[in-house]
Amino acid sequence: MKRHLLALRRSLASLAALSAASVPSFAQTNNPAPANDADPQDVTHLSPFVVRGENEQGYSGQQTLIGSRSARNLIDIPANITIINKELLDDLNVSTLSQAVRFGVSGVTQNTNISDDFNIRGFRTEQAMRNGVTKNANRSNPMYDVSRVEVIKGPAAMLLGNNSFLGGAINLVSYQPSAVPTAQVETTFSNDSYVRVAANASGPMYKSRDVNINYRVTVGGLTGDREKSVENLKQKFIGTAFNVYFGSASSLLVNAYYFRDDSYLYYDDFLDLTSTVDAKFNRYSTKSFSPSRPQDNYWKSEDSFLDVQYLTRLSENGNVRFYYSGTSIREHRRHVRGISVAADNYTLARQDIPFFIEKVNHNLQLDYLHHLELSVMKVDSTLGADGSITYSRQSQSVNTPPSIDTRNPDFTADAAFFSAPQSGAGLPYQTDTASKPLNFSYYFQENLSFLKDRLILVGGVRWFNPAGTNENYVTHVVTNRDARHFKVHKYGAVVKILPSVSAYYTDAQNIFVQTGFADKFVAGDALGAAAGNQEGKLKEYGLKFNHKFNDTFTVYGSVAHFEMSLTNIKTVGLLPNGVAGQIISAQDSSHGWEFDYGMTARFGGGHADVVLTYFDGESATAANPTLQAVDFAPRKYSILGKYSWTDGGLKGLMFGAGIMDQSGKRNLTYNVDYPLVVNVFAGYDFNHSWNVQVNLDNLTNKRYIVGMAANGLVIGSDPFQPRLTVRYRW
Repeated sequence: MKRHLLALRRSLASLAALSAASVPSFAQTNNPAPANDADPQDVTHLSPFVVRGENEQGYSGQQTLIGSRSARNLIDIPANITIINKELLDDLNVSTLSQAVRFGVSGVTQNTNISDDFNIRGFRTEQAMRNGVTKNANRSNPMYDVSRVEVIKGPAAMLLGNNSFLGGAINLVSYQPSAVPTAQVETTFSNDSYVRVAANASGPMYKSRDVNINYRVTVGGLTGDREKSVENLKQKFIGTAFNVYFGSASSLLVNAYYFRDDSYLYYDDFLDLTSTVDAKFNRYSTKSFSPSRPQDNYWKSEDSFLDVQYLTRLSENGNVRFYYSGTSIREHRRHVRGISVAADNYTLARQDIPFFIEKVNHNLQLDYLHHLELSVMKVDSTLGADGSITYSRQSQSVNTPPSIDTRNPDFTADAAFFSAPQSGAGLPYQTDTASKPLNFSYYFQENLSFLKDRLILVGGVRWFNPAGTNENYVTHVVTNRDARHFKVHKYGAVVKILPSVSAYYTDAQNIFVQTGFADKFVAGDALGAAAGNQEGKLKEYGLKFNHKFNDTFTVYGSVAHFEMSLTNIKTVGLLPNGVAGQIISAQDSSHGWEFDYGMTARFGGGHADVVLTYFDGESATAANPTLQAVDFAPRKYSILGKYSWTDGGLKGLMFGAGIMDQSGKRNLTYNVDYPLVVNVFAGYDFNHSWNVQVNLDNLTNKRYIVGMAANGLVIGSDPFQPRLTVRYRW
């Protein structure tokens, strides 16, 4: 690793020297030297590491960092990326990430509604990202200070420095501090005593010739009951951000928040055993059913987050980005839950699971971008390194309280059970383990642009050097994590058919290091060959467009076809001698196409905004190629639109609606189908500062199964929910 660090240091020094040199034949960089009276903030906004969203119209977001580590337009990136911008988040009145990705992005379906766990193109994505780094969380991330959501499809190890994202990644972007004083307070009311408050204030704090400081403060909270007596909502949030501009070439951005979530939402339903193929709620698993008493359950979570980004221009052609983020999560839980349904179809066996989870993570990123313009092409060379240190501890016990008759739940026996000390709740935990993974990677990426950006070639390679330990606090055994080095890549090409239309191709890869063997009898007996690395592969081609026909009509979006796979899957099968054992099969795979379309049109004294998505795919598992992947929905479509009056007697009025439907998915041994979901919303702006908005979610009031872990451990959707929001801006 020292050898790699020295090589990286020499490369950085060489590029810095190159960028500092005077090369008269080069064209002007995209960061020109400022005039004497220029605002430092205006100059640093030209940094290639800063996204500019001032040209967004309606639901359109067209620039991102997530596709290349530097700010680029979507049409210039060889990858399928969707941006869900602030206007769309506001219209949906989003309070969870699941609500945000329901409309406006293809190929993404939810696995649960209590955490940010999704299926993207047939592969599971269990964690979201925040400001470009993985954000550890076991429940939904807070949305109080989120300005937009970005979704990148396919293996993203090369770009993100994280090898766990195969199907794709979802990134939450925080509000930036504003140079103009602005503030907003909004309060949302709903049934079951639901109240959610969010307030953001931003503006300049200090300004001089050499230093500018802008700030943002965010506070929020949520409280409410649920139809299930065991469930409740209780959140508190406080966040802040500072943007400091030093002279004309450097800036420092700091984001931080503290989030306390004591809500209790869990897998509180169970299945009907008379339905052996299609998953259905048991007749006794009603909207108000609870598997236990409220006082025996809790889920207390503390989430702290800090990130710091320093940007500086070393020379006319060279820019550096240094990024640090730190996350701390502590959770105390006790889930008294169902686990299995007896043959009589109403007796529910239960588990009592005390839990303690602690996760601390530190991430570092260093990126150097060198921009070079020659007579025949432009060259953007980026190199950098990522490092992370994580400490994760999980303590857990599984106790067995009495079963209940769900026809007439009686928790009388629970009083005696929970009054006695139980393992993990007064007694030592049954399992207590910790992991300390260390990850270091470094990368190099080239963007070559020819013919006035009509042809763009992109290529990048990243090397990973993992390390770390696992420790069992019960047995006191410490083992070293697999430290095999590996390399991943991402290559692509973009051809501008028109300035507003591009065709692209991309080839990307992730590597997952496997441990253990392909065994003849049981896992770990080492009778077979060592398991090989798993390779996540993507080949994708598509068409992107962002065309303004005139001042009244703009269309944007993409069409993409993809082929993805994960090789070296461990399954049970027949060995060459005919004995059943654990074998390494070929691959899990998925392929298909997706369509994302947006439109903004002005007519009739107002403007209309529409987003439409469609996904059509197929998947296969290595264990049984006739089975589609778990939680993969072969088809999904959504359409959302609104009309806003900007003139005339209806000025200030907005009305919109959205529908979403997806085909059945396989979950365990059952098929799970989703009904058509219909949302309606309307708003009215008045007196320049006030806004009133109504959201009617799941208008058909169809309650459906979102996910399951066992036939007695199922999570359902929220039924019809009306929400009234009052906003005041100044």
